[in-house]
Amino acid sequence: MTYAAGERVNDDGTVEPFEAFYARSLDPVFRAVLLTTRNSERAEDGAHEAFARALELWDTIGRHPNPIAWTIRVALNVHASSWRIWRREQPEPPEVVVSDELPIDPFLLRAVWRLPRRQRQVVALRVLADLSAAQTAAALGISEGTVGAHLHRALEKLRENLAATDYSEAQG
Repeated sequence: MTYAAGERVNDDGTVEPFEAFYARSLDPVFRAVLLTTRNSERAEDGAHEAFARALELWDTIGRHPNPIAWTIRVALNVHASSWRIWRREQPEPPEVVVSDELPIDPFLLRAVWRLPRRQRQVVALRVLADLSAAQTAAALGISEGTVGAHLHRALEKLRENLAATDYSEAQG
């Protein structure tokens, strides 16, 4: 199998079954959307809607250069459409239990939660989903330079906020 960010194509050119993609991608997609939306129910709805759309188009999406990024982008679009109706976001992150070997520190999550929406999106895609700058730019419909600028500003703000509270990884 050939492994790349978000894709698995067998040596014979066949695409992995959707079920396998769903099983390995649900958690990263949910986390990226949750970090951006700041609402676990909306993140779950967006992620599941995106996977439903991916299933409908799996013959095409399965061969996409990065189906995880495509799924995240669709989930974020679903949220953006729904947000026009809701118009409010939660001020604090909800308590979310994610079964994963890499739990998210709640203190750090709250710090990221307070970033502007686009910075949260970039952090979610670059850090949590481990996408490249080019993949993040394509997923968000912005330039690579803009991705770098948002990531830089987000990391600076996080450093500033965490330093002001004497946060260290030992506390998390």
